[in-house]
Amino acid sequence: MRSVPKAVLLIAAMALPIAAVLVSFALTDGPRTPEVPATVQIGSSPGPAPTAAPPSSAAELPPPAPDDDDDDDDHDD
Repeated sequence: MRSVPKAVLLIAAMALPIAAVLVSFALTDGPRTPEVPATVQIGSSPGPAPTAAPPSSAAELPPPAPDDDDDDDDHDD
């Protein structure tokens, strides 16, 4: 069995992906045009209406930890 030169393998390795890209571009119709809504309402979302969640007391955050700045080693013991 005869060995294939490295240059032929390199050209084949580069030509196959390039050919796949060119075929995919040829098969597509082109870029889609964006769908622009007739009116825009600020503060609204296009999804379903949000449901109101019952207030939860577990959502309260604990108070912040006290500021402990006693990491100096300069004090006399």
